[in-house]
Amino acid sequence: MKTIIKFLFTLLILFAFSCSQETTPDPLSTDLEGVSAKTNKLTAPIIDYTLNEIPGASSTLHRNVNGITVNFKTKGLIPGNAYTLWFVVFGDAPGPPLFSTHAAGHIVGGSGNGNFSGHISVGDIIYNPLTAEVHMALRTHGPAQPEMMPDQIQTIDGGCLLPDIGFPSGPMLHPDSDVVGYCANIQVAMHPPVN
Repeated sequence: MKTIIKFLFTLLILFAFSCSQETTPDPLSTDLEGVSAKTNKLTAPIIDYTLNEIPGASSTLHRNVNGITVNFKTKGLIPGNAYTLWFVVFGDAPGPPLFSTHAAGHIVGGSGNGNFSGHISVGDIIYNPLTAEVHMALRTHGPAQPEMMPDQIQTIDGGCLLPDIGFPSGPMLHPDSDVVGYCANIQVAMHPPVN
């Protein structure tokens, strides 16, 4: 039940973030004394809009006291579509996410495979990289539109025609689409804090 609640909070923060792109620093302690400087590497499955794991897809998070790096490898994406990947970070205490920030973005090639990598450093907007729960959310921005670049691969709403033409909105996961102006959260991976 706790995992489902955090998953819904992840989707909710992406929805809220689409309305306001301000970020809030982690209000938790910045004291990292006693925390190992060794890198922690964990891999999590990637979940689609049907809430099923995508076979052969995974998200690997590398954490150390200096920050967090992600490699999100997925498949079944629409060739020629623009996608963005977002860090959604929770604090030590239960509750909504503390912040969401851009991790990566690009146009997917003919294979339909996506390989997204990003990094956030301590002090940018994260202060406890080893103790935070981190979710990675993949968002489609529909077919790449040259006149909308680079916004389509760098912002939460680049290329979106929401709600003008009735495409999905809000925090839920949705199927991908090759319709111009369609934007939706389509995949997520959840990384628990280091114990």
